[in-house]
Formats: sequence, structure tokens, C-alpha cells
Amino acid sequence: MTLALPAQARAPLPPLPLFQLGPASPAIGEAKALLEAGRFQETLDVVQRGLDAPDVTDDELVELYRLQGLTALYLGDEALARGAYEKLLQARPDFELPRSAPPKIRALFAKLKEDLRNRRVHPVTLEVDPIPDPTPGETVEVEATLKDMALGARARLFYRRAGAQAFSSVDFTRDRARPEHYRAVLPAYELPAESTPYEVEYYFEVADAAQRRLAGRGDPFHPLLFQVVPRAAPTAALTQGQGRPWYKSPWVWVAVGAVAIGGTAGVVALSSSEERGRVPITIRVEDAAP
Repeated sequence: MTLALPAQARAPLPPLPLFQLGPASPAIGEAKALLEAGRFQETLDVVQRGLDAPDVTDDELVELYRLQGLTALYLGDEALARGAYEKLLQARPDFELPRSAPPKIRALFAKLKEDLRNRRVHPVTLEVDPIPDPTPGETVEVEATLKDMALGARARLFYRRAGAQAFSSVDFTRDRARPEHYRAVLPAYELPAESTPYEVEYYFEVADAAQRRLAGRGDPFHPLLFQVVPRAAPTAALTQGQGRPWYKSPWVWVAVGAVAIGGTAGVVALSSSEERGRVPITIRVEDAAP
């Protein structure tokens, strides 16, 4: 549906009350100037550049989404406007448009606030797979999809060694090329290689600025688990004088090759109860017949 605004509602734009003036960032100032000049598509481009900038504050995001919604309505793109205002209201439920805003803009904004009160605005959703058993001593990268992320919310991966008292955490960061895709990195030093296996407990959580849980998988009382197993040890030398004799080794015989009658060699395949996989061993057998 296209929302047509009267020509008199487009220029000049009425000033906002002082308490609602946005932060004086370059993108916001440039976008306002372009909007007042009626250069709507350029305004959207500048707003998007501001949204993609690193270290954008929550107040800046609120103002950028306000400008995006207003500009989108001028262009007749109600879907974009609705999405911008929804994100704004997720972070600032008490945000109000100025009284001088055009009536049709105020009507849409009022409808969105009603949807928010009735919980028809989409909640934050988190899509993430469990962490598979990692290789010790290497970083672990976790990919997640976050939809309808509220302003001011943080997505984090919490983790601890099984049996430890407190959880540590790392933040998910947004992929600029794919806005709904996020990534968290578990440092390699948190997963050292040890001689025995150990477990790591973890969970995912999205929380708002007031630390209210919006979405998650697992929790501190019912965490998910992965195991860190030792790396494969080098094959022990099976020669006399180096380690235990071969006949006292814990190797378990699993298959024996045929031994030729004329005094040829036989092949024996061995597998260890202490190792994963198989190690081929060759034993030469001399025929005792004259």
C-alpha cells in the first residue's frame, strides 16, 4: 500500500522539540539537510550509511531510524517505514512524534504503538546451532541469525569449564554485509590441550539494556555441553629398549593378515584401546620348516 503525503507536509520540515533532537553525528546532520531539501533517496542512502557505521550509540540509532521511517513514508514505502519505526519502538517504547508531524505519519505511528502494546510487533528470534566438539588449542567461531533485534540489546555466548562457578562471555558482532547474521569467537586459550578430556558448559542469550532476556538457547541452570578431547598422541616406538615391550602393550589385536607358507611376511593390523583409529604394524615371520 502506498501512503501519499500532502505536498505541504514535505517542506519545510517542522523543528523537533529540544528533548527529541538527535545526536549531532555527521550522518544525522547530513540526512536532515537532504530531507529538508526533498532529496529523499539520497537521505535514505545517508541514513543507511549511518546505521552501518561502527560504534553507533543507541540514541543515534533511534534518530537514524526515525529519519529512515519518515523518509520512507515520503517515498510511499510503508513497509520500510514500518520496519524502521518498529525498531525504534523496541528500544524506546515511550518515544512520541512531535505534534507537528503530518497526520498520516502520526496515524501509522499510533498503530505501531498499539501493535507493540498488544505484542504484535515481532519478538527477537535467535537461530544458532550447538557447538560441536572443538579441536583443543584452536578458536571456535559460532554463527547465529538474529531477527528483529531490539536497539540496545546484546547477544552473547556464555561459557565455563564444567564444575567452575562463574560463566565468562563473549559478544556476538553483526556482519555488515548480512545484517541479520552475527558471529562470536571463543578464544583458543580457553580451550587448552590437556592429557584428559574435559567438558565446557555454555548457553546463548539475547538481553535488552535492562538485562531482560529476550531470546536464548540454554541457560545457566540448563546449559549446553561440548567436550574437549586430547589430541592424538604420537605412535610409541615398539623397539626393544624404548618403552614397554610389545607383548605388554595395551594394543588389542583386531585383524591378522595371512602368513604365506614359503616363509614370507605376514601383515598384522592393530588397534589401541588408548587411541582412536587404527595403526598398521608389520611383523615379519620366519618359517621354521627345513
